[in-house]
Amino acid sequence: MSWEVRTMPSGTLSSKGKGWFNLTLFQKNLTRFWPIWAVYTAVLFFLLPMEIILDGGREYTRSRLISAVTGQVFSATSASIPVGVIFGLLTAMALFSYLMNSRSAGMLHALPIRREGLFLTNWVSGLCFFLVPDLVITLITLAAEAAVGAGSAMPVLRWFLVQTSVSMFFFCLAVFCAMFTGHILALPVFYGIINALVMGIFVLIDTAMEILLVGFDVGTLSGSSLGRWCTPALQLNNLLRYDTFYDETLEMQSFSSVSTAAALGYCVVLGAIFTLVALAVYRCRQLERAGDLVTVGWVRPVFQYGLGVCGGVALGILLYMNFFDRFGAWSFILLAVICAVVCAFAGRMLLKKTLRVFADGWKGCAVLAGTLLLVLAGARLDLMGYQIWTPEADAVESVCFSGVNSAPYDSGSYTNYTITDPEEIAAVVDLHGAITQRLDDLKQNSESSGTYDRDSYQTETTTSLRLRYTLKDGRTVSRRYDSLPIRAEALTDPDSYASKLERFINRPERIRAAYGSDLPSGAEARRVEASGGSLSNTRDTDQEGGRYGSYDLSAQQAQVLWKAVQEDLDAGRIGRRYLLDDRERQENCFVSDIELYFSWPVVEVDGEKVFNSTSIFFTPQVTSTSTLRALEELGLRELLRGRADS
Repeated sequence: MSWEVRTMPSGTLSSKGKGWFNLTLFQKNLTRFWPIWAVYTAVLFFLLPMEIILDGGREYTRSRLISAVTGQVFSATSASIPVGVIFGLLTAMALFSYLMNSRSAGMLHALPIRREGLFLTNWVSGLCFFLVPDLVITLITLAAEAAVGAGSAMPVLRWFLVQTSVSMFFFCLAVFCAMFTGHILALPVFYGIINALVMGIFVLIDTAMEILLVGFDVGTLSGSSLGRWCTPALQLNNLLRYDTFYDETLEMQSFSSVSTAAALGYCVVLGAIFTLVALAVYRCRQLERAGDLVTVGWVRPVFQYGLGVCGGVALGILLYMNFFDRFGAWSFILLAVICAVVCAFAGRMLLKKTLRVFADGWKGCAVLAGTLLLVLAGARLDLMGYQIWTPEADAVESVCFSGVNSAPYDSGSYTNYTITDPEEIAAVVDLHGAITQRLDDLKQNSESSGTYDRDSYQTETTTSLRLRYTLKDGRTVSRRYDSLPIRAEALTDPDSYASKLERFINRPERIRAAYGSDLPSGAEARRVEASGGSLSNTRDTDQEGGRYGSYDLSAQQAQVLWKAVQEDLDAGRIGRRYLLDDRERQENCFVSDIELYFSWPVVEVDGEKVFNSTSIFFTPQVTSTSTLRALEELGLRELLRGRADS
């Protein structure tokens, strides 16, 4: 026997109402919710004019005062995002709180005013909550600038436009969320979810695919421009980021006009879309849903099963990474499916406001579980061929090659360079193809710090590799291998990926690129000079116990060594890379290191001449004959410490 009381649905249009704006309700909003716009005004006052007044009381030169005041305006402009996020939500919660209570909703909708009139009155009230305080603060700020004798009107006017647009955008977004829920506490939750929904989904997909697919780059979706554009706070922060530069002794800050215009357009266009959709939903909203978590019928299953999928994958990732990663990716699939069913039932309980949901909800949850199982299993089985894909060498414009860590551990140990030479691109594609032929080995392998034999020679380790292809059709494709197993026997096989990788990083042009990445190229390269340096981990004969020492190099000694190092680099006698710390590596490389300091003049835009500087580490090798000869001539050869001295 059912005790459910059937009620007649409310009319969705206030056809008997009239008027598009209610002045009495507008005035009521201003007086009833004055603490919100009063606190908003106070926050802005302390963010902008108060800071300018305080700066004006300091003993600054006029130029320094202008810089400080301008910096305060730009800082306040950047702060418009968190201020807008918070007060946009608070304003929407206050003005549309009547929709969360059946009695209030019934009373207001019984008034002789159309729903459109109620919506517009509350929306205009929210606009005044932001527009009027922003205008007042703008006038006070201009007066403060005039009082201290610094600043200009344009940055303040830019702040006014940005602050009002950003605050209204987040208010419109919060109003949009309010139309879909009848529970006041659910509104901030939905508001937070909508703000980060796309980015959150992208992060879940990236993390899940990283578990399921070998070579998947975890930033494929979450690092995309689509993810940023669909995450308002993040995108606005990127658009409203100001640049800092130095003009003689003054620190100056500036916004890009294009970025500012893009931020304003972003807020206006999306804010208008959210407002129109919210109005359309409001016109057909059933008032009996006040108090319900979700008020729109077709959104209820979306909420339930969306919570199931997102919650299931998120909990599955959490459990897998903390407890079950040793059991492999299939355990993650099982965990994600189980958690998805639990989350879907939890969502149904929230919607129905009862625990008795199994009888009428198991079919939908079963379909959800089966669908999620098929999707995740299909990804693990690589039905789309993602893991075995390699580009055609002729279709690649360039490739970014990075992540490989090799010995000796000097400036050439970590590779990060962009390759455009067709021959080298073909070698990278061939290496990538060799990796894809050992997928089973990669799936079973975990990151290892190394395995050594009884003579302390390394026989096995892992390295990483990231490839980012830029194709000639404009697309970019990334592959990331965090735990590539490197074994001694594989290095002796010329067809193995380990052997191909070691040969590639030992190409003379790659070694030079690895060591010279911080040095200028072109015309500036001729102005680079070695200005000093040091020998580290040297044989220190002045200390007891044979402890490590160091020796400082003069500019003249550094220049002699740099010339010798360049000769060895050109001849391929220094910088030899090793993927294993094996016998060959230990017998060829010294323990001591050479660090050389470099500087070169640069003429700034304003004509001022400054010096840039960097340093490079080199590990001397037995084969680096020119370097060893130069050390001998400088009387420093005996300071080098070999493996036998360690």
